[in-house]
Amino acid sequence: MGSSGQMVIDSMDAQLRRPAAVVERAEMRSEIMLSNLPSAVFALDSDLHFIAANPAAEHLFRASWTTLQGRSIEGFLGPHAKLVDLARQVQKSGSSISDYAVELALARGETMTVDSHLTPIIEAPGQVLAILHPCSMARRLDQQLGNRGSSRSVAALAATLAHEVKNPLSGIRGAAQLLEPYIEDDDKVLVKLICDEADRICNLVDRMEEFAEPGTIAREPVNIHQVLEHVRRIAENGFARSHRIVELYDPSLPDVEGDRDRLIQAFLNLIKNAAEAAPADSGQITISTQYQHGLRMSVPNSSERLELPITVEIRDNGAGVRDDMVDHLFEPFVSSKPKGTGLGLSLVSKIMGDHGGLVTYVPGEPGAIFRVRLPAARRPRRESGTRL
Repeated sequence: MGSSGQMVIDSMDAQLRRPAAVVERAEMRSEIMLSNLPSAVFALDSDLHFIAANPAAEHLFRASWTTLQGRSIEGFLGPHAKLVDLARQVQKSGSSISDYAVELALARGETMTVDSHLTPIIEAPGQVLAILHPCSMARRLDQQLGNRGSSRSVAALAATLAHEVKNPLSGIRGAAQLLEPYIEDDDKVLVKLICDEADRICNLVDRMEEFAEPGTIAREPVNIHQVLEHVRRIAENGFARSHRIVELYDPSLPDVEGDRDRLIQAFLNLIKNAAEAAPADSGQITISTQYQHGLRMSVPNSSERLELPITVEIRDNGAGVRDDMVDHLFEPFVSSKPKGTGLGLSLVSKIMGDHGGLVTYVPGEPGAIFRVRLPAARRPRRESGTRL
């Protein structure tokens, strides 16, 4: 065969080999993309045993692929897991199912909220492909906006109570004090009880009035570490004197723009909650700061989007938040404490919202984490001495 004929054969061989190479490259790209997805992606066979899982799924179930392979997903979930029911529905119906804000109870005791998408693998009857990712930030923002509406209702209620309840209570307290000199010593304890209860109700109304719309916040560049240091000193000399407080700060963090006193009020509430949740004999509160890109929020009455890179986390080593409380933590009058008013976290949410920021809850291992995101200051701080 001549050289020209050999060239034609070589060219045909190359053409035949090219599709295989293209397929191989495509499969490699798909594998790379799947491995780098932040969402957990895995496949189950007809018996709901793992037949594939990406690294995010391994992280979710805290198990390597060697551990997951061939094992039933039911062994990694709590009893009566909704995810198992969804997978069986997909197998039975042969159609995709998406369910949002699913409470995913893992066998190790951790619970998280995820958005789930399950679909049948058409080429393999009975097999199911699942995609899980943490409940979206948009849902958390919706909850916070709803809570802010509730806060405005609390403020309106407080204004009514101040007029209809607080003022008459002051009269009752005054009358009790006027009667005290004419009452026998054994009955004076009742006068004190009347005064104490009147004061308690008035203080509760005063706390509710804090939810009133603040108007214009006096915004200025604030060193968030000075705010946290001030709060830490208050805690160490008061309600958290028996706990260990650990600080993990990013020293390069820029200033935030806001009201220093209101920020102190918010973080004091968060650290007080952490101190009450931590065990009395070995309690630990960790305060950490870091700079994180990625979260932007719309500015009201503007097309501008504000980035929230300043991140502060308050972590405790207590028992964590009950599952039935997680979605209602920042609502007014919701509390897991026997004598709690349920206004502390709601007020924190309002203060952060007034600053254009956000506060969220994240389950800890163990304990609870409250994460605050705030915008950075747009202008430098005027140095006028250190204020602690």
